Amino acid sequence: LIKEIWSQERVNIFNDSVDKMISGLNPYQAIAFTDGAYSQNKNKGGYGIVLFTQDNKETYDKVFRWDTQSHKEIIKLHNVAAECEAVKFVVKKAIEKNLQKITIFYDYEGILKWLTREWNANQEYTKDYINTMLMYSKQIQIGFVKVKSHCGITYNELADEIATNALLKP
Repeated sequence: LIKEIWSQERVNIFNDSVDKMISGLNPYQAIAFTDGAYSQNKNKGGYGIVLFTQDNKETYDKVFRWDTQSHKEIIKLHNVAAECEAVKFVVKKAIEKNLQKITIFYDYEGILKWLTREWNANQEYTKDYINTMLMYSKQIQIGFVKVKSHCGITYNELADEIATNALLKP
């Protein structure tokens, strides 16, 4: 097993390349960083998003309280459901903005592995995630970039902070 090493130099190079991507966006493209969080003792999840378009940087957050009876399956997924909700939300937002392409930077590997069928979607929630994303992919080109969490990638850290702060909301 080879472990991926994100040295400070590699993180700096990555952050610089993201900044160049952002400054080079055309009017029909977007870049987003997404992350999810979960609090078991509060029984809620949340997400954070940083969305870049040609002239804008927007942030979004949302907190979810899941009913223990009607959302048992989602509750078992902990932060995974929040991660998926963030991706679905930002793609829908890009479609509403009439964008043609969005590149999503994410740190939870299931975000893409369910879509590529590397992982089996065994639950109704993950099957719905796949179906929703397939529907969206007919309306917008979606790219994915996996990043390592908690290593200093600027906008991934910001998305994580936004998601964590969402859990503090009532």
